[in-house]
Amino acid sequence: MPAGLSFDVTQSYIAFAAVKFIGYSASTFYFNRRYPEHKANPLLFGTARTLLGMSLGAIVGLLGLVHFELAFVAFIAALIPFRIVEWYLTLKYFYGVSSRFKDSKVNDISAGIGWSFVLDVPALIGFLATGGLWIC
Repeated sequence: MPAGLSFDVTQSYIAFAAVKFIGYSASTFYFNRRYPEHKANPLLFGTARTLLGMSLGAIVGLLGLVHFELAFVAFIAALIPFRIVEWYLTLKYFYGVSSRFKDSKVNDISAGIGWSFVLDVPALIGFLATGGLWIC
């Protein structure tokens, strides 16, 4: 019996980005508490982080720098350097003027990377749900 995935790529990409946007916007509340002297707008923060991640992710995919065919653990590990850059740039832009950023950036970047991996689960579910799964 054939089985497989039939994607509406546009819908799937939008669903993936929407989940990431909501999650990244929510993360602003955590970072705003960490840096009370520099409150970021959740919609701007979520938009910036989502656009950066989706853009860099598209470049990584187009250049073939990370292959999903790798063992899953190796694939996840391959994403870490890209996510370090993404979170550093986003946090530096929104909170870098804070004197606390220099001392806590490693912890905050690590928290952001962890949050990105947590968001991958519902984002991938949304990607698959809107793309279409057929089994017959």
